[in-house]
Amino acid sequence: MEIIIDGWRAGGEDRKQARSVPASELPPLSDAQREVASKMGISLEDYARSAFAGKLNQERLLEKTRRFAEILDGKLRSKIKGARINRIRLVAIEHEYRIELFANEKTIPFRVSEDLVDDFIEGGSADIGRLIERNLETVLAGQAA
Repeated sequence: MEIIIDGWRAGGEDRKQARSVPASELPPLSDAQREVASKMGISLEDYARSAFAGKLNQERLLEKTRRFAEILDGKLRSKIKGARINRIRLVAIEHEYRIELFANEKTIPFRVSEDLVDDFIEGGSADIGRLIERNLETVLAGQAA
């Protein structure tokens, strides 16, 4: 299964953590990043901290996506023999998961709001889990016809 995190959002916690890292431990900037920082009038250190905060956020998004993908893949496989998730992509700026399922010899698109996933994964809401599962069943049923 391919997992893609498209973009990032560095929130307060990510930025706070990035501010606490000694400048000597920040990853070096590429020439392109240095040029962007210069054009924007941002110090190289501030730009490096922002990039570091973004990397922290991407790691968090990747872990959340993995957990969701494992649960969803299990539900999918329990419904249709041989079914699987080919790709799960979080489009961070749109707060949406775009998922490519494979079932019954067909590729099936499935979308889920990141907010629903957050409520399910982070909040542990069984109701949200059932809603996502019903949406999955509806999409699968629509493809079976």
